[in-house]
Parts: sequence; C-alpha cells; structure tokens
Amino acid sequence: MVYQYITEIVDPVTGAPVPDGEYGEVVFTSVTREAMPIIRYRTHDISRILSREKCSCGRTSLRIDRITGRTDDMLIVKGVNFYPRQVEQALMEIPGVKDEFQIILEEENGMTDVTINVEAEPGVTGHMVAKHLRERLGFLPKGDVFPVGTLPRSEGKAKRVIRKKA
Repeated sequence: MVYQYITEIVDPVTGAPVPDGEYGEVVFTSVTREAMPIIRYRTHDISRILSREKCSCGRTSLRIDRITGRTDDMLIVKGVNFYPRQVEQALMEIPGVKDEFQIILEEENGMTDVTINVEAEPGVTGHMVAKHLRERLGFLPKGDVFPVGTLPRSEGKAKRVIRKKA
C-alpha cells in the first residue's frame, strides 16, 4: 500500500516527535505530491496517536484521537504552558463543579496573572479548586467559586478566555 501522507504528533514548542499516546501538534508530510509538496505542515491541532495496529476492519493506517484543541490556544503564565482544555479537564474532576468557567488573563507591567472562576454546587470551596488546579497545572491561579447560573454567558460558542490589559 502506498501512503499519501505521513502523520506525526510533535511537541508544539520543540517540534520533536512525542511518544504514542501523548498529546502534541498534528504534522503532515506529503509523500506522493510533486508539484506542491508539503513537508512537515504544522496544523496547530492538538491530538495524539491512538494506535498503529491493524484494525479489525482491515484498515492499516495510523489512528489518531479527535482534535482536543489548538496550539494557538496555548497560554503561558509564570513560565507554565497550558491549554484551556486542560483547565476544563481538571475542573471536571472536582465533584460539584459545573461546566461553566472563565479564565481571565490580566497583563500588567509585562506580567500575566490568571484568575479562574467556576460555577459549582454549594460545598465546593475556592481552596478545593485552587489546590486541584495547582496539582494539575503546576501553578496556583487566583479564582473564586460562584453559584450555578451566575457567571456571564456568551452568545454561540462559549468564551472561556478573557484577556484584560491594565
């Protein structure tokens, strides 16, 4: 079988391939195109390799997971790189925390502070949320817990990241 493209998952910062199962940026290289070859085309999509094994249906190509985010969504706070999707995943692990949250970035004098506000049921404290986020993200964000239905909603697609300049 002749493959048309080589698919790689690479570290978005270094461009080095990551091990199967780890998330990274999807990169394509065309094998058969002559007039306009594509060499290590960076899609900015985040995914991971699920399997290189032959499928029971007979498919022999690489299988990747669904796209979970984009590299241009990456946020850098206090030297830590993270994605809004990582915040969402960490928040959903806390019992009582609901789907609505905000990541507020405030830039002042070249420094970026992050505040993560969440909606949660009674009994969930800001300390619980902050501790879990520090364990998962590697830094301690500011933030607060709000009753369900009180955070502002946006029309259409949820606006999770809000940037404020001083």
